[in-house]
Amino acid sequence: VAGSIAGCVGQLVGHPLDSIKTRLQSEALVQTSGTSTSAYRCALNVYNEGGSKAFFRGLSLPLCSKSFEQCLAFGIKNAADNFLESIGFEEGTFRTGLSGAAAGSTTALLLTPIYLVKVQLQVTPRQGVGSLAGPVAAIKSTINKLGFLGLYTGAVPIFIGTSIGYGFRFVTYEKATDILQESYGFDRIAATIIGGGMAGMATWASHYPLDLVSSRMEASVAFGGKQLTMTEHFKDIYMQSGCRGFFRGLGPCLLRAFPVNAAVFATYDLVCKSKLLT
Repeated sequence: VAGSIAGCVGQLVGHPLDSIKTRLQSEALVQTSGTSTSAYRCALNVYNEGGSKAFFRGLSLPLCSKSFEQCLAFGIKNAADNFLESIGFEEGTFRTGLSGAAAGSTTALLLTPIYLVKVQLQVTPRQGVGSLAGPVAAIKSTINKLGFLGLYTGAVPIFIGTSIGYGFRFVTYEKATDILQESYGFDRIAATIIGGGMAGMATWASHYPLDLVSSRMEASVAFGGKQLTMTEHFKDIYMQSGCRGFFRGLGPCLLRAFPVNAAVFATYDLVCKSKLLT
Protein backbone atom coordinates (compact mmCIF):
# COMPACT_ATOMS: atom_id res chain seq x y z
CA VAL A 1 0.00 0.00 0.00
CA ALA A 2 2.75 2.45 0.98
CA GLY A 3 4.73 1.74 -2.16
CA SER A 4 1.62 2.12 -4.35
CA ILE A 5 0.71 5.52 -2.92
CA ALA A 6 4.34 6.66 -3.11
CA GLY A 7 4.55 5.62 -6.76
CA CYS A 8 1.46 7.64 -7.72
CA VAL A 9 2.72 10.75 -5.95
CA GLY A 10 6.14 10.46 -7.60
CA GLN A 11 4.70 10.02 -11.08
CA LEU A 12 2.45 13.07 -10.75
CA VAL A 13 5.36 15.20 -9.57
CA GLY A 14 7.80 14.13 -12.24
CA HIS A 15 5.90 13.40 -15.46
CA PRO A 16 6.29 16.86 -17.12
CA LEU A 17 10.08 16.80 -16.77
CA ASP A 18 10.14 13.14 -17.81
CA SER A 19 8.38 14.14 -21.03
CA ILE A 20 11.08 16.74 -21.75
CA LYS A 21 13.84 14.23 -20.97
CA THR A 22 12.33 11.64 -23.32
CA ARG A 23 11.94 14.17 -26.13
CA LEU A 24 15.58 15.22 -25.80
CA GLN A 25 16.74 11.60 -25.79
CA SER A 26 14.85 10.67 -28.94
CA GLU A 27 14.98 13.89 -30.97
CA ALA A 28 17.91 12.68 -33.09
CA LEU A 29 15.58 10.05 -34.55
CA VAL A 30 13.43 12.78 -36.10
CA GLN A 31 15.14 14.90 -38.76
CA THR A 32 13.02 18.04 -38.86
CA SER A 33 13.78 21.75 -38.71
CA GLY A 34 11.75 21.96 -35.49
CA THR A 35 14.07 19.66 -33.59
CA SER A 36 14.87 21.21 -30.23
CA THR A 37 18.41 21.94 -29.16
CA SER A 38 17.92 22.61 -25.45
CA ALA A 39 15.63 21.66 -22.58
CA TYR A 40 14.04 25.11 -22.70
CA ARG A 41 13.39 24.91 -26.43
CA CYS A 42 12.06 21.39 -26.04
CA ALA A 43 9.64 22.56 -23.34
CA LEU A 44 8.41 25.34 -25.62
CA ASN A 45 7.82 22.84 -28.43
CA VAL A 46 5.81 20.59 -26.12
CA TYR A 47 3.75 23.55 -24.90
CA ASN A 48 3.08 24.73 -28.44
CA GLU A 49 1.75 21.30 -29.37
CA GLY A 50 -0.98 21.27 -26.74
CA GLY A 51 -0.49 23.73 -23.92
CA SER A 52 0.18 22.58 -20.37
CA LYS A 53 -1.77 19.36 -20.96
CA ALA A 54 0.87 18.23 -23.43
CA PHE A 55 3.38 17.80 -20.59
CA PHE A 56 1.11 15.13 -19.11
CA ARG A 57 0.61 13.19 -22.34
CA GLY A 58 1.04 9.48 -21.69
CA LEU A 59 0.46 9.89 -17.94
CA SER A 60 -2.52 7.58 -17.46
CA LEU A 61 -0.78 4.25 -17.99
CA PRO A 62 2.43 5.01 -16.03
CA LEU A 63 0.37 6.55 -13.23
CA CYS A 64 -1.28 3.18 -12.72
CA SER A 65 1.88 1.18 -13.40
CA LYS A 66 4.07 3.36 -11.17
CA SER A 67 1.84 2.47 -8.25
CA PHE A 68 2.42 -1.21 -8.99
CA GLU A 69 6.12 -0.65 -9.73
CA GLN A 70 6.94 1.01 -6.43
CA CYS A 71 4.81 -1.47 -4.50
CA LEU A 72 6.78 -4.24 -6.20
CA ALA A 73 10.14 -2.50 -5.81
CA PHE A 74 9.87 -1.86 -2.08
CA GLY A 75 8.33 -5.28 -1.47
CA ILE A 76 10.98 -7.23 -3.41
CA LYS A 77 13.79 -5.15 -1.95
CA ASN A 78 12.65 -5.99 1.57
CA ALA A 79 12.07 -9.66 0.71
CA ALA A 80 15.48 -9.96 -0.96
CA ASP A 81 17.14 -8.26 1.97
CA ASN A 82 15.53 -10.71 4.40
CA PHE A 83 16.58 -13.65 2.22
CA LEU A 84 20.18 -12.47 2.00
CA GLU A 85 20.23 -12.03 5.76
CA SER A 86 18.91 -15.57 6.23
CA ILE A 87 21.77 -17.07 4.18
CA GLY A 88 24.45 -15.21 6.06
CA PHE A 89 24.98 -11.87 4.31
CA GLU A 90 25.87 -9.21 6.83
CA GLU A 91 24.00 -5.92 6.87
CA GLY A 92 25.75 -3.29 4.80
CA THR A 93 26.27 -1.71 1.41
CA PHE A 94 26.75 -4.95 -0.53
CA ARG A 95 23.56 -6.57 0.79
CA THR A 96 21.55 -3.41 0.20
CA GLY A 97 22.91 -3.12 -3.33
CA LEU A 98 22.04 -6.72 -4.17
CA SER A 99 18.51 -6.47 -2.80
CA GLY A 100 18.01 -3.20 -4.68
CA ALA A 101 19.26 -4.77 -7.91
CA ALA A 102 16.81 -7.65 -7.42
CA ALA A 103 13.97 -5.14 -7.10
CA GLY A 104 15.09 -3.29 -10.22
CA SER A 105 15.48 -6.38 -12.40
CA THR A 106 12.03 -7.69 -11.44
CA THR A 107 10.25 -4.43 -12.20
CA ALA A 108 12.09 -4.17 -15.52
CA LEU A 109 10.95 -7.62 -16.63
CA LEU A 110 7.32 -6.92 -15.83
CA LEU A 111 6.98 -3.29 -16.90
CA THR A 112 8.98 -2.95 -20.15
CA PRO A 113 5.75 -2.79 -22.25
CA ILE A 114 4.49 0.07 -20.05
CA TYR A 115 7.72 2.00 -20.55
CA LEU A 116 7.43 1.43 -24.31
CA VAL A 117 3.92 2.87 -24.47
CA LYS A 118 4.83 5.85 -22.26
CA VAL A 119 7.78 6.82 -24.44
CA GLN A 120 5.81 6.49 -27.67
CA LEU A 121 3.05 8.76 -26.37
CA GLN A 122 5.58 11.30 -25.10
CA VAL A 123 7.36 11.65 -28.44
CA THR A 124 4.31 11.71 -30.75
CA PRO A 125 1.47 14.24 -31.11
CA ARG A 126 -2.12 13.40 -30.23
CA GLN A 127 -3.30 14.47 -33.69
CA GLY A 128 -1.79 14.76 -37.14
CA VAL A 129 0.91 12.81 -38.97
CA GLY A 130 2.44 10.06 -36.85
CA SER A 131 -0.03 10.63 -34.03
CA LEU A 132 -1.10 8.07 -31.43
CA ALA A 133 -4.44 8.67 -29.73
CA GLY A 134 -3.58 6.85 -26.52
CA PRO A 135 -2.11 3.73 -24.86
CA VAL A 136 -4.35 1.28 -26.76
CA ALA A 137 -3.40 2.86 -30.09
CA ALA A 138 0.30 2.64 -29.18
CA ILE A 139 -0.03 -1.04 -28.26
CA LYS A 140 -1.92 -1.88 -31.46
CA SER A 141 0.56 0.02 -33.59
CA THR A 142 3.52 -1.79 -32.02
CA ILE A 143 1.96 -5.23 -32.43
CA ASN A 144 1.06 -4.49 -36.06
CA LYS A 145 4.64 -3.46 -36.83
CA LEU A 146 6.68 -5.92 -34.76
CA GLY A 147 4.35 -8.55 -33.31
CA PHE A 148 3.82 -9.19 -29.60
CA LEU A 149 7.56 -9.36 -28.92
CA GLY A 150 7.74 -5.77 -30.13
CA LEU A 151 6.23 -4.75 -26.79
CA TYR A 152 9.59 -5.70 -25.24
CA THR A 153 11.65 -3.42 -27.47
CA GLY A 154 14.45 -1.99 -25.33
CA ALA A 155 14.17 -4.75 -22.73
CA VAL A 156 17.92 -5.45 -22.54
CA PRO A 157 19.11 -1.92 -21.68
CA ILE A 158 16.09 -1.47 -19.39
CA PHE A 159 16.89 -4.69 -17.51
CA ILE A 160 20.59 -3.88 -17.11
CA GLY A 161 20.02 -0.20 -16.33
CA THR A 162 17.20 -0.66 -13.84
CA SER A 163 19.13 -3.36 -11.98
CA ILE A 164 22.13 -1.03 -11.65
CA GLY A 165 19.99 2.01 -10.89
CA TYR A 166 17.95 0.43 -8.11
CA GLY A 167 21.09 -0.93 -6.50
CA PHE A 168 22.49 2.59 -6.34
CA ARG A 169 19.08 3.94 -5.29
CA PHE A 170 18.72 2.02 -2.07
CA VAL A 171 22.40 2.16 -1.13
CA THR A 172 22.44 5.94 -1.57
CA TYR A 173 19.22 6.36 0.38
CA GLU A 174 20.42 4.35 3.37
CA LYS A 175 23.85 5.98 3.43
CA ALA A 176 22.51 9.51 2.97
CA THR A 177 19.81 9.27 5.63
CA ASP A 178 22.24 7.74 8.15
CA ILE A 179 24.84 10.47 7.57
CA LEU A 180 22.29 13.29 7.64
CA GLN A 181 20.83 12.11 10.95
CA GLU A 182 23.96 10.92 12.74
CA SER A 183 26.52 13.46 11.53
CA TYR A 184 24.45 16.56 10.82
CA GLY A 185 21.55 16.25 13.23
CA PHE A 186 18.72 16.26 10.69
CA ASP A 187 15.39 14.92 11.92
CA ARG A 188 13.93 11.83 10.26
CA ILE A 189 11.53 13.68 7.96
CA ALA A 190 14.18 16.06 6.59
CA ALA A 191 16.70 13.23 6.20
CA THR A 192 14.13 11.14 4.33
CA ILE A 193 13.28 13.95 1.92
CA ILE A 194 16.89 14.89 1.19
CA GLY A 195 18.12 11.30 1.17
CA GLY A 196 15.29 10.27 -1.15
CA GLY A 197 16.14 13.07 -3.56
CA MET A 198 19.81 12.14 -3.55
CA ALA A 199 18.90 8.49 -4.10
CA GLY A 200 16.87 9.44 -7.16
CA MET A 201 19.71 11.43 -8.67
CA ALA A 202 22.14 8.56 -8.02
CA THR A 203 19.71 6.12 -9.64
CA TRP A 204 19.63 7.98 -12.93
CA ALA A 205 23.25 9.11 -12.98
CA SER A 206 24.39 5.50 -12.53
CA HIS A 207 22.77 4.20 -15.73
CA TYR A 208 21.72 7.19 -17.82
CA PRO A 209 23.34 6.10 -21.13
CA LEU A 210 21.41 2.83 -20.94
CA ASP A 211 18.17 4.73 -20.32
CA LEU A 212 18.90 6.98 -23.30
CA VAL A 213 19.42 3.98 -25.57
CA SER A 214 16.26 2.26 -24.35
CA SER A 215 14.24 5.45 -24.98
CA ARG A 216 15.61 5.69 -28.52
CA MET A 217 14.77 2.04 -29.18
CA GLU A 218 11.22 2.54 -27.90
CA ALA A 219 10.68 5.83 -29.74
CA SER A 220 11.94 4.33 -33.01
CA VAL A 221 8.97 1.94 -32.99
CA ALA A 222 6.61 4.91 -33.20
CA PHE A 223 8.68 6.70 -35.84
CA GLY A 224 9.08 3.62 -38.04
CA GLY A 225 12.15 2.71 -40.05
CA LYS A 226 14.85 0.18 -39.28
CA GLN A 227 14.93 -1.13 -35.72
CA LEU A 228 18.50 -0.94 -34.43
CA THR A 229 19.96 -3.14 -31.71
CA MET A 230 21.27 -1.76 -28.42
CA THR A 231 24.87 -1.93 -29.70
CA GLU A 232 23.95 -0.20 -32.94
CA HIS A 233 22.28 2.63 -31.03
CA PHE A 234 25.39 3.09 -28.87
CA LYS A 235 27.52 3.31 -32.03
CA ASP A 236 25.07 5.69 -33.70
CA ILE A 237 24.99 8.04 -30.71
CA TYR A 238 28.78 8.10 -30.50
CA MET A 239 29.16 8.78 -34.23
CA GLN A 240 26.64 11.63 -34.07
CA SER A 241 27.67 13.38 -30.84
CA GLY A 242 30.64 11.65 -29.25
CA CYS A 243 30.63 10.84 -25.54
CA ARG A 244 28.52 13.91 -24.75
CA GLY A 245 25.68 12.37 -26.72
CA PHE A 246 25.18 9.68 -24.09
CA PHE A 247 24.16 12.32 -21.55
CA ARG A 248 21.71 14.33 -23.63
CA GLY A 249 18.69 15.20 -21.47
CA LEU A 250 20.53 14.43 -18.22
CA GLY A 251 19.83 17.90 -16.79
CA PRO A 252 16.01 17.63 -16.84
CA CYS A 253 16.34 14.02 -15.71
CA LEU A 254 18.30 14.90 -12.55
CA LEU A 255 16.13 17.96 -11.93
CA ARG A 256 13.12 15.67 -12.01
CA ALA A 257 14.77 12.87 -10.03
CA PHE A 258 15.26 14.84 -6.81
CA PRO A 259 11.66 15.96 -6.12
CA VAL A 260 10.15 12.75 -7.47
CA ASN A 261 12.18 10.46 -5.25
CA ALA A 262 11.99 12.82 -2.30
CA ALA A 263 8.21 12.55 -2.64
CA VAL A 264 8.33 8.76 -3.11
CA PHE A 265 10.49 8.00 -0.07
CA ALA A 266 8.77 10.60 2.13
CA THR A 267 5.32 9.28 1.18
CA TYR A 268 6.41 5.67 1.69
CA ASP A 269 7.85 6.47 5.11
CA LEU A 270 4.78 8.51 6.10
CA VAL A 271 2.25 5.88 5.00
CA CYS A 272 4.21 3.08 6.69
CA LYS A 273 3.94 4.95 9.98
CA SER A 274 0.37 6.17 9.58
CA LYS A 275 -2.92 4.61 10.51
CA LEU A 276 -3.52 3.75 6.85
CA LEU A 277 -1.70 0.46 7.43
CA THR A 278 -3.24 -0.33 10.82
